[in-house]
Amino acid sequence: MRSPIIFLLTLLLIVGCDQAPTSLEEEPYRAPQESDELTLEIVELDFDPLGKSFFFSISATSPLSDLEVVASLTSGSSFAYFELSDDGLGDDIIINDGIFNGNWQLPDSLDAYIDSSWTLEVEATVRAQSKLAQRQLTPVRPAPPLILSVSHADTLTLHPTAWVVDTMTVAVEHPQGLDEIRDVSLLSLKPDSTFANSGQPIPLYDDGGSEIFYSFNGIDYTSGDQQAGDGVYSLLLILTPGNLAGTYHWSFSSRTWLGISSEIYVDSLIVLPAPQTHKRVGPYKTVAGVFK
Repeated sequence: MRSPIIFLLTLLLIVGCDQAPTSLEEEPYRAPQESDELTLEIVELDFDPLGKSFFFSISATSPLSDLEVVASLTSGSSFAYFELSDDGLGDDIIINDGIFNGNWQLPDSLDAYIDSSWTLEVEATVRAQSKLAQRQLTPVRPAPPLILSVSHADTLTLHPTAWVVDTMTVAVEHPQGLDEIRDVSLLSLKPDSTFANSGQPIPLYDDGGSEIFYSFNGIDYTSGDQQAGDGVYSLLLILTPGNLAGTYHWSFSSRTWLGISSEIYVDSLIVLPAPQTHKRVGPYKTVAGVFK
């Protein structure tokens, strides 16, 4: 009679041999890893208001080499269709980095749609797999600065021997804040129909009068501005005895950092000739006029 212990050992050996893999068996099942799957993501969608262009970046990956990525940009109806590539050519930047780039300049005929709601729809396809992604964007049309007011004396009278000084102020604002404003300037057309400053814009300042432009007879001349950063730009108006009498026509404008200009603000100054005076004894004043 066979020993029960020997029979049990023999049975275990047989079972163990049945479970050992052989070269004829198929590869064991392996769950797909995340890197093996088709991925799709809209990384960026933006609009450049100056160039009137849309820019977008798509991240799409697949272990298979025949990945196709297409996109459409619409606003109420189909406007643009793209077949994107990752070859480092055209709009694409780096070859085979998994990023598909594209851009589209809005035609002038579609300017009315700039601040509409736009939809970027992307489809990535590889063999039997397909994925969709979508993102919306409503571009903000860049706003210009607004010139609120211009303040100065309406009429100044030349002095036969002294300077006449007044302070001009221009108040401006912007819907996104004063930091959006780059500069404020004016063009001055003189009574003889020529432009002051050789026709170049004359800047105004919102510096609180911190910079001394020049000194004369012990007097420091700044921009005349009272408070820095308050949106009130200033400029000293200095008329010497040799300045022309007549009407000075001024055109004020302001720009943002994007180069968007305000509407032109038109103003003028009347300069009267120096009155005929009798010669007097004693020193003349070197400066006369209005200081603010």
